[in-house]
Amino acid sequence: MTLSRYLAPLALVMAFATGAARAEVEVEGYKFADTATVQGQTLHLNGAAVSSILSMKSTAVAFYLPKKQTTMDGAVAEKGVKRIHFFMVREVSARDLSNAMLDRIRQNVSTAEFSANIVATSQLGTVFGNRKRVNKGDEVIVDYSPSTQTTEFSLNGQKIGDSIQGEAFFPMLMKVWIGPKVRGATRDGLLGGKATD
Repeated sequence: MTLSRYLAPLALVMAFATGAARAEVEVEGYKFADTATVQGQTLHLNGAAVSSILSMKSTAVAFYLPKKQTTMDGAVAEKGVKRIHFFMVREVSARDLSNAMLDRIRQNVSTAEFSANIVATSQLGTVFGNRKRVNKGDEVIVDYSPSTQTTEFSLNGQKIGDSIQGEAFFPMLMKVWIGPKVRGATRDGLLGGKATD
């Protein structure tokens, strides 16, 4: 057997391993890598789904956590750096998007929890600043840093808004997509189920 015949199967194995390492999940035509490096830490794709937070399909969203979680309680309690990554699947008013996210938080947390974090949630309404619209295809990344207990937003790679202070805010924001009153298919997709259309 020639050397090339030995090397051919090895090349196939290496190609397969490389492909597996670059696995992606696609939702509504938007791709999410299976890992993300945030503040020097490797986070794992917990799940991805399409969300209809404005009564129509609005975002293709993914959660990245230090380790996989399959329940809402487990995901929001997960310690460490975390990321919410979403793409707009249609153009919407920036104000409408902010208001819809605030409404979702109100619907999915207790009155006491919302009241205790009123300063942080009010900042959410100003994240998109003076922008009139968020366009189809726009990419929004929301990162939580435990060292500073801050949540930061970026739009198409550029930081937007002020850092939102407080350890409690990011878990509340997660409930926009995985809270008890969220559509089951969205919640299931983000908690490790099949990415849904």
